[in-house]
Amino acid sequence: MKGRQTWGMIGMLLLLGILLGVQFRVDRGVPAVGPENVGDMAVLLQRAEQQNHQLAKELASLKAQILRQDQGAVRYKALVQQLDLARAEAGLTTVSGKGVEVVVSEPSGGLGSQAIFAIHDTDVLSILNELRAAGAYALSINGQRVVATTEVREAGSIFSINNTPAAPPFTIVALGDPTTMRQALLLRGGVIDTLQAVGIGIKIRTAADLSVPAYQGADLP
Repeated sequence: MKGRQTWGMIGMLLLLGILLGVQFRVDRGVPAVGPENVGDMAVLLQRAEQQNHQLAKELASLKAQILRQDQGAVRYKALVQQLDLARAEAGLTTVSGKGVEVVVSEPSGGLGSQAIFAIHDTDVLSILNELRAAGAYALSINGQRVVATTEVREAGSIFSINNTPAAPPFTIVALGDPTTMRQALLLRGGVIDTLQAVGIGIKIRTAADLSVPAYQGADLP
């Protein structure tokens, strides 16, 4: 009887040893989370959160830089457009577009005793003013750009335009809406009516491809 009990105890001890060995191997394969490494995990988590925060700040900074660059590009483009417009209005660049061409010529019978009916600077200035009032944004006379400082003066038998000699016929080019400018010029009792009444020749042509040269005056810097 004692022999059987002894062998039974030995068998149970062997089985317990085997189970403990298996448990040991399992424990080595899967590290347990115990009080000794909870602090390490907390540190790692804190570092990860700090890194995420730093990356978020860098991302926000990059977005702000891109936004500033985009806004700067928009402002630069707007400034360039304003500069181009200012240069065009000042007559510093050649401009092209649709408009009207007005050719003003002396009476066909010649001057003689009818000098009072010759073209005068006031006639040309009246045409220019009519075109401006009708929306002309660029003007020239015989290839001379008309700007704020342009003088159209009679100088004996010739004219002086931007201190450059000019003689009839005068070709005035005006850029703007052709229909509006033509209608303004042809108003009954208007400037063209008055000039034609005294024999001065007037020809008006509308076109979509007219060009006005840049100002070449001596007062340029």
